[in-house]
Amino acid sequence: MANTSINLVDLDFASLKNSFKTYLQEQALFKDYDFEGSNINVLLDLLSYNTFKNAFYLNMVLSEAFLDSAQLRNSVLSHAKELNYLPNSVRSSKATIQVSFEVEDENLGPYTIQKGSPFTALVKNEAYTFTIPETITVSSSNTTFSFQTDVYEGIYVKDTYTFLEGIENQRFKITNRNVDTNSITVVVYEDNTEVGDIYTPTTTLLGLNETSQVFFIQPVGNGYYEILFGDNLFGKKPKINSTIVIDYRLSAGSVANGAKSFSLDFDPTDVGAMTTYTVTTVSNAAGGADEQSIESIRRLAPRYFASQQRAVAADDYTSLVLSEFSQVIDDVSVFGGETVEPKQYGRVLVALKPIGEDITPDSVKTQVQNYLEKYVSVPTRVQITDPIIFYCDVTTTVQFDRTSTSKTISELQSTVKRAIDDFSNENLEMFNSDFRYSKFVTAIDDSDISITSNDTTVRLIKRLSPRVNFQETYQINFNNALHPGRQYPTTELSVGSTVIQSTPFTFQDESGNNYTQSYLIDNGSGTLIVYTYINDIFTVLNSNVGTVNYSTGQVNINKIRVSDYTNHISLYGTIRAKDIIVKQADLLIIDLQDVTVNVIEQLV
Repeated sequence: MANTSINLVDLDFASLKNSFKTYLQEQALFKDYDFEGSNINVLLDLLSYNTFKNAFYLNMVLSEAFLDSAQLRNSVLSHAKELNYLPNSVRSSKATIQVSFEVEDENLGPYTIQKGSPFTALVKNEAYTFTIPETITVSSSNTTFSFQTDVYEGIYVKDTYTFLEGIENQRFKITNRNVDTNSITVVVYEDNTEVGDIYTPTTTLLGLNETSQVFFIQPVGNGYYEILFGDNLFGKKPKINSTIVIDYRLSAGSVANGAKSFSLDFDPTDVGAMTTYTVTTVSNAAGGADEQSIESIRRLAPRYFASQQRAVAADDYTSLVLSEFSQVIDDVSVFGGETVEPKQYGRVLVALKPIGEDITPDSVKTQVQNYLEKYVSVPTRVQITDPIIFYCDVTTTVQFDRTSTSKTISELQSTVKRAIDDFSNENLEMFNSDFRYSKFVTAIDDSDISITSNDTTVRLIKRLSPRVNFQETYQINFNNALHPGRQYPTTELSVGSTVIQSTPFTFQDESGNNYTQSYLIDNGSGTLIVYTYINDIFTVLNSNVGTVNYSTGQVNINKIRVSDYTNHISLYGTIRAKDIIVKQADLLIIDLQDVTVNVIEQLV
C-alpha cells in the first residue's frame, strides 16, 4: 500500500512542493511521472505557494492572539485592554511662567484669561504653541496685571455628541489623533441645561455606584481613543438626548521639551490698551513624551495588572510609575527609608532615572508624587528622589598581536573604547546594576581578535559642582570599602598613591587668598587635605578639610570654599575590591572622557 503520510512540520515552499511530489510518486497512477517536465509542475507550484501562504497567514494570526508575540499595535492594545492597562498617549511638555502686562487705565477690575490662551516658544528654531490649561482671573495693581501659571504644549479642541436612545454601550470616538489623554475633560449637559455636570476619568470599578459621574478611556487603534460611560450600576449613564462635550489637548510630544523662552500670543484688548508685557520663565518645558511603544506596552501591561492598582510592595511602585510615565522615566528604584542614613522610618523612597537626562525635572517629580498618592494608604510617606550618579575612571593597557590585525594603534584604541561604551550601556546605567570586573575585562579582550590581554584599573568618581565662593559641605558615600589607607609624611606626600584624589580647582583660604591648581587628597590616616605646588614645592593649604572612612567608603568634606573650577570637580576613590556594588539609588556610568586606553604590541 502506498505511503500516504504527509510532512506537516516543514511548511516552506520547497519542502511543501517536495512533500506533494513524494505523495504523488507513491500513487500507482503517477509512479513513473516526470513531474519537472510536465504541466503538473505548474500545478504543484501553485498548490505549494497557496499552502505556504495560508500557513504563513495562520501562523501570523495565531501570533497576534498572544501579547508576547503580537506584532500589530491594534492587537497589542487589545491584549492590554484585557489587563485593564491604558497605554500612554502623547504627553504635552509643561512649563511654568510668570506673566506681567501693563495697560493704560489704572482703574480696571479683574481680568479673566481664558483656558487655551496661547504662548509661543521656539525649540531648535521650530515654533510650538503652549496654552493655559484653566481659566484664570487676575486682579490689577495700578496698571499692572501679573500672574504665574503652568502652560502646556498644544492646542485645545472640542468634540460634541448627543447621547442617543436605543443604542447600548454607546462609545464616543475622539476625532483627532495625538491626544494627550491626561488633558481630556468631559461635561454632560442634561435637559438642555446651561451648566453641565463634570465627569472625571477612572480606570477601576472600585468605589463606583449608580451616581458616580465618571468616564472611561480606551484606545481603538490607529492612534484614536474613545470615551465610554457607566451603566447606572457602576457609574452614571447620561440621560437620553444629553449633550456631551469632550475637551482635550493635541500635542506634538517630546519635541517641545526644553522650551525656555515664551512670548504672549494673544491680545487682552478687553482689559484696555496693553502697552507692554513680560513673560519670565520659572521652569523650562519638560515632561513631554511620544506615544508609548509596542515593546513598552508588552513589558509593562502584565506588571501593571499584577500591581492590582495598589502600591504595597516595591514592585507595585515600580510598575505603577513605569506604566504611567514610561515615555519620560527609564528606570525606578524603590526602597524603605530605614535603609538610608539618616534613617527615615515609615518613608518609601522612589528614585527616578529619566530618559536622556541625569536629573528628573521638578514638574515630572510632582506628577509622579501626585500619581502615586492615589494608590498608597498614607500619601505623605512617599518621597521622590534623584539618582546618585557615580562614574568610573578606567585606565587599561591592552596588548595585541601585530600578526592578527591590520588595524593601527589608534584604530584599536577606538575599538576598545566602543566596547567599553557598549558595556556601560548594556550592563550599567540602570538601578541595581553592579560593576563586575571579570565581565568588563572580558569585554575588552573580546573587542578585537588581535587583543591578547589587558591590564585594567577602575576607580569610582563622584562629580561635585560647588557654589563659587561659598563654604560647602559634602557627604559622599562610595558604598564600597576603599583601598586601605597609607601613611605618608605630610611634607613628602606621595600624591600618586593616595586613595582619594581630585581634579584641580581654585581653593580660597580663610584669609581670602586664592590658590589655583589645588587638589584634595587623603593623608592615609582618614583625613582629607588640600594641597598645591608653590614654586614647585608641595604645599599643604589646609591639613584637615574632612574625613575618610576606608571601611565604609564614607567621605565627608567640611566647609571647603572653592572660588573657581572647570565644569566640575571629580573626586576619585580607589576601591578595595575589583567589583563595584551599587546601593538602592546609585547609578554607575562609564563616560568615555574618563577612559584611558593604552595599546602596546605583545612582547614575544
